[in-house]
Amino acid sequence: MTMPDDTFPTPELLARLAAGDRAAFAAVVETWQRPLAGFLGRMGLPPARVEELVQDSFVRVWLNIGQYRPAQARFSTWLYTIARRLALNELDRAAHRHEQAAPAGADPDAPGLDAACPEPGPPAQLARRRRQALLQSALRRLAPEDRSVLALAYVQELSLADIARIEDCSAAAVRTRLWRARQRLREMLGPDLEDDHDA
Repeated sequence: MTMPDDTFPTPELLARLAAGDRAAFAAVVETWQRPLAGFLGRMGLPPARVEELVQDSFVRVWLNIGQYRPAQARFSTWLYTIARRLALNELDRAAHRHEQAAPAGADPDAPGLDAACPEPGPPAQLARRRRQALLQSALRRLAPEDRSVLALAYVQELSLADIARIEDCSAAAVRTRLWRARQRLREMLGPDLEDDHDA
């Protein structure tokens, strides 16, 4: 999933958005909706909840655009900070309700039936689905904060500095958290993935 260009939205588009221009808002939503949904999906939220949180994030952008300061952070950093906070709140509520955040093997980026692409054969598909299910299960066992840094670094491909702003910590802390999260994943996935390759 590719991130929109760092220059989007332009200062002119931001000014129009701040003035209440609905067309400017629609352009921002259209550009950022898919990357934001991918990020939230990687946080372990079910697809229906991802859609709701994407909408909630954009509502907050609309209501609070006057508080955004381009000199302090890029728009993407501000947007992902809003979405991250909403996701962490939702995951916390789900944990208190003893709900599972997403079904095992759920892939928020899975193509629809109308997607046209060559598929590998059944054994390769089964192995890929098994690896995805194992990874999703392992990710759900990580702390939400660890899921967040992993998704921001590897799915959204943000810099350490941008992740640090979103996570409200130093770049060194992000680097440490990423290392620890990867180590935890290796510990959880090591034997399972090795067995999968032997099959």
